[in-house]
Amino acid sequence: MPQLMKKTYQEKAAYAYAFFLVFLTPLSIPFAIYSLYHHSVSLFHLALFFLFYSLSLLGITLGYHRLVTHRGFVTHPWIKKLLLICGAMAWQGPPAAWASLHIQHHANSDREGDPHSPITQSFWHSHCGWIFNQYRPNYRRYGKWLLDDADVMWVSRHYPLISLSSFMLPLLFGLQAWLWASWIRLLIASHATWSVNSICHYLGRRPYTKIKDHSCNNTWVAILTFGEGWHNHHHQALRNPKFLRKWYQIDMGYWLLIQMKYLGLAWDLRT
Repeated sequence: MPQLMKKTYQEKAAYAYAFFLVFLTPLSIPFAIYSLYHHSVSLFHLALFFLFYSLSLLGITLGYHRLVTHRGFVTHPWIKKLLLICGAMAWQGPPAAWASLHIQHHANSDREGDPHSPITQSFWHSHCGWIFNQYRPNYRRYGKWLLDDADVMWVSRHYPLISLSSFMLPLLFGLQAWLWASWIRLLIASHATWSVNSICHYLGRRPYTKIKDHSCNNTWVAILTFGEGWHNHHHQALRNPKFLRKWYQIDMGYWLLIQMKYLGLAWDLRT
């Protein structure tokens, strides 16, 4: 009975987060346009937006995705925890749940059992609608080791505190800082991340055509997500943390990972 109540609470919390991201963050757009028109937003506010946006997206692509989900490299425990904390700032769910659902996606990509496929479901469903319907990680089948990872579980347990604190922190610098570094940042970061599930299985190039799904590369999504848009490349070699294949392809996550390797902060890159 306690497990059932806990699961129900987690699902309700996930719905509340999803409702806020999907339906409430767009309400900030008129205020952002107004502040730009009247020049009430400063370079400091935009820099704060870029800082929080970068921390969130790097936390997702390096921490949640390449490190925890696919174990594409190894790093120090404190860096791992720091990356996961940054990922929690993106409001994409606890790292354990995020990783488990992503493993399920790869196991059933564009087939029955894929939580978010525009091929088997609608585009809306793959983009964000799935969060309201199927936010139920199956750890026993997809990522059982996640529950034994102390760092993953610590950040997962403290996810509400981390995510809500990151949302309120910019308010210390004023309402404009809060508007841009919290509301607008979450609006853009969320839709950019969701676009990997929707647009990158619907629109783009497919250099690896033998993959039995519809994963595509999309340059604009790759830019917004710091490399996640090279989705066809990723599906071709899941554990490879290097998503780019050409020197001119933008993969901020991998570029940072290379710097970490040179500094001795990351090793065993599965490239």
